[in-house]
Amino acid sequence: MEFRKLEERDVCEFSELIENMYSGLENLEWFTPMPFDEESVLNMIQKPRFYILGAFEDDKLVGVSSLDYKCGKLLGKIDFPTDCDTEKLVEIGFNLVHLDYRGNKIMQRLMQKLIEKLQNDGYEWVFVKVHKDNIASNKSCYNLGFKLWKEYRKPVNKEEFENLANQPFFSKEGKVNAEKTLAKFANKDEIVVDYNILIRKV
Repeated sequence: MEFRKLEERDVCEFSELIENMYSGLENLEWFTPMPFDEESVLNMIQKPRFYILGAFEDDKLVGVSSLDYKCGKLLGKIDFPTDCDTEKLVEIGFNLVHLDYRGNKIMQRLMQKLIEKLQNDGYEWVFVKVHKDNIASNKSCYNLGFKLWKEYRKPVNKEEFENLANQPFFSKEGKVNAEKTLAKFANKDEIVVDYNILIRKV
């Protein structure tokens, strides 16, 4: 398996990977809506805010993880450890693995390579934001030495989820799962997503 930074030539595959992830997602809350159109994906790849690492199997993009140097804009919203210099803190996000390649520890391998990059670049702390019910992703992070730091509740406009759930790329099962998520919030204007903030020293 090859690991490399995503480039402009990877836009189409990255867009398709996001659609694939959503198409069979067990719980729509696990990934707050992110853009999947090629223009927006290209913008993400080009932004200096992100370093997006891809995992390729026989030249096929099968997984993605990234560094967010703006920490998901959570600085100031969350109190990090007192000995944590937030100038040397980075978030790992965009943890996506193709449905056909789950169970191969691709996410852990991607995250480990990102942590190694942070070590080489002089950063000291890294954190991830994982939905509290996403057992597999939480376990992957614990296996990499992350510890639960705080719980974080993020409000999301329900319309964003509704628009996402109406996309044609959902599988039959994914569509049912998306409708279950929306049904939980039928009488509310927004969806409040519950995350675990997990952190470790680099």
